[in-house]
Amino acid sequence: MATPRSPQGGGTSAGAPRQRILRIGVLLGGKIVEERLIRERTPVTIGQSMKNTFSIPVEGLPLEFTLFAIDENKYSLRFLAKMDGRLSDGTGQVNTLDALKSGRGATNNGEYFQVPLGDAARGKLSLGDLTILFQFVTEPPRQPKPMLPASVRGTFADRFDPRLSVILGSSVVFHFAIVIAALFWDIEVPNGMAERAYNLTFKPETYQVDVVQPEVTKSPDQGSAAGSAAPEKKPEKKPATVPSKPSEKPDGGRSDKDTVAMQEEEAAKFADLLTGEGEKGTSEGDMSKRRPGADLGQQIDGVKEGGKQVAIGGGAGRGSRGDGDPRVGTGTGPKIDGPTGPESAGGGKTEKVPTGRINVSDKQTFDESTLTPDVVLSKIQSAYMAGLKRCYKEYLKKDATARGKVTLSLTVNETGRTTSGKAKGFAGDVDDCISGLMGSWRFPIPKDKDGEATEASFAITLQLVPD
Repeated sequence: MATPRSPQGGGTSAGAPRQRILRIGVLLGGKIVEERLIRERTPVTIGQSMKNTFSIPVEGLPLEFTLFAIDENKYSLRFLAKMDGRLSDGTGQVNTLDALKSGRGATNNGEYFQVPLGDAARGKLSLGDLTILFQFVTEPPRQPKPMLPASVRGTFADRFDPRLSVILGSSVVFHFAIVIAALFWDIEVPNGMAERAYNLTFKPETYQVDVVQPEVTKSPDQGSAAGSAAPEKKPEKKPATVPSKPSEKPDGGRSDKDTVAMQEEEAAKFADLLTGEGEKGTSEGDMSKRRPGADLGQQIDGVKEGGKQVAIGGGAGRGSRGDGDPRVGTGTGPKIDGPTGPESAGGGKTEKVPTGRINVSDKQTFDESTLTPDVVLSKIQSAYMAGLKRCYKEYLKKDATARGKVTLSLTVNETGRTTSGKAKGFAGDVDDCISGLMGSWRFPIPKDKDGEATEASFAITLQLVPD
């Protein structure tokens, strides 16, 4: 016969006694902020990390600390040396944590003390503004999940409006039909609207080519290139086909020798046209004025007519390098070879701003995730190191010999944003400046071994050294 189950839906039998479970309450500043029943026999952790059973942002609390450990399916209380409180075993005997430390049941494990707990134990732990109350209670029955009656819930199809479903389905079918018709029946319209609009907007380019046949002027066969009279103007001629023998005349009226002589004569006349002088000393292509010193004589004659003396150099009777009248280039500009760098035109020196170097001294992570300290450090060096140097440089203006280490403590949440960013270890101005910058830092999203977004905490120590 099957054992009847509890009407509340629990896993124990109706007649079997319920187990004792741990009930924990967390108070901050005297106000309760969280209360929880630990139904499963699992370790209970507290700390500043979000992975803990109770995440508590309190100064002096580690990132993760196991408060209730499981030893052979029994709970054991672990407390830090700086914690205060008292513990009752349920029989009326109450001991303080200091008494337990002195040898009344607590074992020293280095960083913490541990004492076994019974199913009737209760106690109180204090650390600054944090207060933790705990006791073992009988497990209450699990409350069933609230659900609406079946008549109210209805079916999945009842969630859709019939009229809206018909309209949506018809619209989808109509649009897909238009797309299919456009793919299979692509109509090409000659001289359509788009082509007519293009022709009206842009005029087609037209090209006109005029072909003119040059006139060939025949000259007598005899005569040399020097004695023959050259015509005033000759049209350009296409290169003649080279005959197989020099003595042959391809055009029937001029030999190859006469053709070469005419080409040399035309080249000589073209050169005279560019560089030679005409009847009045100039010509259309006269380049005599462009020769070096061509107009120097005219300039000297103009100076003499004005009654001035002509001399070369800065002063009369001196060489070209003697001291004379002021000329371009005699002044002195700003000096740039001073011991402290560029100087201003007025002689004032620019004050040297002290700079500093920032090196990595140590890096540490407190969580296992895909975001490693090397990735965080690489992002800081590539994107945020300029801001850190700026904070240090501003402080060097006050104390040019300041050096030391600063520790950056930060937590990257599930979205890659930096939370709980804090810098300490150096001067207060530098720590506050860096802490203000850390609030806007972004990193890759850390993921755990299951590929889900999680949080990751890091501590990076930097060495600040002045130059």
